[in-house]
Amino acid sequence: MYAAADVETVEKAKLPYVYSADELISMFLAVYEREEARGSSAEPAFVKQKRLEVKRIVASGKALASTLRETALKMPFLDRLHPFYRDLIDVSFGAQTYKHAVAKVGRAHLAVKAIAKEAITAVKSAPDKAALLKARKMYKARVVDLLNDLAPELEKLREVVLFLRRLPSVDPSLFTVVVAGAPNVGKSSFVRCVSTAKPEVADYPFTTKQIHLGHIILRGDKIQVVDTPGLLDRPLSERNAIERQAVLALRHLAGVILFLVDPTPHGGFGLEMQHNLYREITTSFQTPVVAAVNKIDIASREEVERARLLFSPAAEISTLNCQGTKELMDYVLNKYYVPAALEKLRAARLR
Repeated sequence: MYAAADVETVEKAKLPYVYSADELISMFLAVYEREEARGSSAEPAFVKQKRLEVKRIVASGKALASTLRETALKMPFLDRLHPFYRDLIDVSFGAQTYKHAVAKVGRAHLAVKAIAKEAITAVKSAPDKAALLKARKMYKARVVDLLNDLAPELEKLREVVLFLRRLPSVDPSLFTVVVAGAPNVGKSSFVRCVSTAKPEVADYPFTTKQIHLGHIILRGDKIQVVDTPGLLDRPLSERNAIERQAVLALRHLAGVILFLVDPTPHGGFGLEMQHNLYREITTSFQTPVVAAVNKIDIASREEVERARLLFSPAAEISTLNCQGTKELMDYVLNKYYVPAALEKLRAARLR
């Protein structure tokens, strides 16, 4: 829940724009062609052309190498990231695949410098115009081949940056309420009721395709409320990437887990399935879990009573009209956040 001092989070403003291979090729050729010859008009044409070629190689090679190096350095360093972000990248793209892509793009700037150095040597030693043109052609071809070889890694980094930009700006150092439960139990609606987040709300499973984030201000403190993708009642190894995102949020962010229950048959998931999921969460995580029964506006008395017996809920609410949602959050925060915040304040005063 709280980030260590040496653990980094994803800063969207610092994420790089990752050029495609085609964009880098266009940029490289544009810089190359932009350089113009300068010098004495009395200088022999061949000498002047040699100097121009060297100038073009230096400028285009430097621009390309700098862009590749900067791209790699601005990508998040996986081993320093907070586990929430690190595991999200691993789940979605594969940690080793990501590291390989960053490393290959980063090393490419050295390859560009080496190609440029060899080309400059070839240009300077060219005995005639034919050799000079051959050196120029070889330089361009080698750089273009290098960039085409980098295309898959550049595309992977573009996907990662786009993925991270779409994620909410989660701050792992803040106290976080994770709203969990089966699909269609009203998680998105609950977050809308109690916080600033406005995730999509629709009556079909897996409405929330990514983690959505809201905030509550309590006595000047900011608290995060995270709406997770729907969890199904299956072992972790059998869950898909969307479901694992929810598990990641529970493990790395949750100060408390609020488990919503739908007692009606309308959501498509019975109470037995929901109870199995509830037990899995309570036994798999050290975080406190609070159950609440939702949809009391449409549930029958018998359905609510059955849910009470199974879950011993802390509250019964309706996210359709936000009935009881504020009171439920007050209960959760007063029980789990306020004591921790007071203890933290006392410790700070003692220092």
